[in-house]
Amino acid sequence: MSEAGATPRAAKAARYGFVFAFPFVMVMLLVGIYVSAMHAPQPHDLPVAVVGSGAQAERSVAALDAADGSPVDARLLRSVDEAKRQLHDREIAGALVLPDSSDSSDSSDNSGNSDSDGNGGTTAQLWTAQAAGASQTMTVSQLLTPVAAASHLTVEAHDVAPLPQDDQSGMGVLYLSVGAMLAGYMAVTVASSGMPRLLRLKKLVPVLAGWSALMSVVIWTLAGPVIGAVSGHAPEVLGTAFLGIFAVGLTQAFLTRLFGPIAVIPGITLFMFLGVPASNLALSIHTMPGFFGFLHHVLPLPAVGEALRAIVYFDGDGAGVHLLTLGIWALAALLLTAGVDLLKRRKADGKTDGTGTDAATGTGQDAAGTPGAPAARKAPHPAVQYVMLGAFPFLMVVLMVGLMLSGMHKPLPRDLPVAVVADSAQAAEQTAQGLEKSLGSSFDIRPLTSADEAKRQIRDRGIAGAYVLPAPGEKAQILSAGGAGMSQQQVVQRTFGQIAAQQGVRTENIDLAPLPAHDGMGTVTLYLAIGFTMSGFIVVTIMSAAARELLRVRRLLPVLAGWAVLMATAVWLLAGPVIGAVHGHAWQILGLGALMVFTVSLVTAVFARFLGPLAVIPVVTLMMFLGVPASNGGVALHMVPGFFQALHGVLPLPAVVESIRSVLYFGADGIGGHLGTLALWGGAALVLNVALDLFQHRRDRDKDLTDPAALVAAEPAPGANAEALR
Repeated sequence: MSEAGATPRAAKAARYGFVFAFPFVMVMLLVGIYVSAMHAPQPHDLPVAVVGSGAQAERSVAALDAADGSPVDARLLRSVDEAKRQLHDREIAGALVLPDSSDSSDSSDNSGNSDSDGNGGTTAQLWTAQAAGASQTMTVSQLLTPVAAASHLTVEAHDVAPLPQDDQSGMGVLYLSVGAMLAGYMAVTVASSGMPRLLRLKKLVPVLAGWSALMSVVIWTLAGPVIGAVSGHAPEVLGTAFLGIFAVGLTQAFLTRLFGPIAVIPGITLFMFLGVPASNLALSIHTMPGFFGFLHHVLPLPAVGEALRAIVYFDGDGAGVHLLTLGIWALAALLLTAGVDLLKRRKADGKTDGTGTDAATGTGQDAAGTPGAPAARKAPHPAVQYVMLGAFPFLMVVLMVGLMLSGMHKPLPRDLPVAVVADSAQAAEQTAQGLEKSLGSSFDIRPLTSADEAKRQIRDRGIAGAYVLPAPGEKAQILSAGGAGMSQQQVVQRTFGQIAAQQGVRTENIDLAPLPAHDGMGTVTLYLAIGFTMSGFIVVTIMSAAARELLRVRRLLPVLAGWAVLMATAVWLLAGPVIGAVHGHAWQILGLGALMVFTVSLVTAVFARFLGPLAVIPVVTLMMFLGVPASNGGVALHMVPGFFQALHGVLPLPAVVESIRSVLYFGADGIGGHLGTLALWGGAALVLNVALDLFQHRRDRDKDLTDPAALVAAEPAPGANAEALR
């Protein structure tokens, strides 16, 4: 083979290698980091306090610290005011205030609470700060309530910093922070390929400053005035978001100097894949592996999130150190980028290396600036170029923050189907009517006369739970299924538990499909589904830019079939045997994964034929930004707005989430409808791809027949056949 022939083949092999290596690495990083960090959160070193004096308080602290590998770091405080201060400063996550007792060594302290009448001898107060983390508050309650129960005390809950009614899960701060990360690294990534000259520092700094100002206003407007998840503190929120976007953008520019076009991989890993688990926003940092505790004090996403949390919910207390972290990132990135540019300019003597790569930025030159390039039409005005360049990251940020936050910022039950079970139809009906009056439209309460029927409906996911009325002298039963969704199970248990407490009835919680220890939050199904989804749309998006010839159906189908099997196997191996988050059901998971990857790939290919790489916008919107809130994977389906509930039976991501859940926890019962949804999407996408392929082929043929030059060019050169045979 000649050297001239080897070069194009090597270039083609490199292109194809990039098409598949890039999405493979991205998916493996996301699944590996998210699943390993969050599949089985266990509390460790959680700082809590016991408030009181005397032997009872000391025994309670000793009991909390006694066990090997104790999940808490317990301390003894003498007053409720000190506990409140430490909660407000986030020095502790919760405090158990014991009642006054005869063996107290200091009856004149402030362990009694002026906000509550009578902290008597049988009631302990549990103080938390929900704004410091809703999941952390739940963990504290689970750990401290048994301590009170061991002393035969009932628990009265208090909150020094409650979350507002419009953001009961704390998602407002999380998506503000994630939006800032996305706006920072995505804008610079797009600029590095579309307008590399912008990455020169003298242009980058003012343009990035303007972009940061714009996007901070956009993100705050969406989260605040439009959606209502965040209110007040506008100047401080805008300033924090600006600094976060600016710091991340400068850091991404530095990474681009080091890694060129693949800088998006280390960038998204630092800012998102590692940043989210380390943020202390989705789950408490005290339930993450220890490595993420270190990253919590280092990475930009935790810094933005904690600064915004301090500003919005804690009067700005503690925000300074996190703003300083962002400032250090911005300054370090600026200095390092300037240093790299100086070294490259000295090495290249201020010139490009002749390969189309800018010596200073390490990125490709603009097409208009490529020496020897054919004459191009006049470039649009710089302002127009900036708008075109910014449109993609602008839309992605707006869609992500707007759709996902509107879907999940207010997780309240909406017609959550539950049942009341009594011995007679009349008693069940009367109880259901009474509960409907007190609970309103939050629940759809159905009367039943058989506990076995209630269990069947729970296993079939027809209802979320049931309250079985007790016989005289017995406990009431609260039936639920953790495998159907942890958030809805908590709502069922909490609501019926409160009703039973008001009636003075003891309860017994019965979990018909308990979550295993290796999937303690029930979110592994969602992470698997996201991994399969990303495998599908990223590869075709890259293909549409780097290997568009593969979009022809006769090539596309075998390539995507092989890719689907590969990625389903890789994701399962990583989440299952390697990390240990999935046990068993290998063939079912592999089949579902391959079907999902293949389906999403075909859907993306339809959009890519019209939009090229911009197909990622509608596809990610359909598959992720709408799919995640509608999935019933993170937030229970009946706790999101009705619009997303309607999408649950339509979109592919909810279909694969429910399919995997059915396989793992319900013996594959009810999987048929979800497989049908995936088959409809895949079949429709296949038909459209074939039709578009035929249309394109006919159009190209008609064009060739009317173009004499094309006919001449199509004639084989003399000796070409012989050369081809050789």
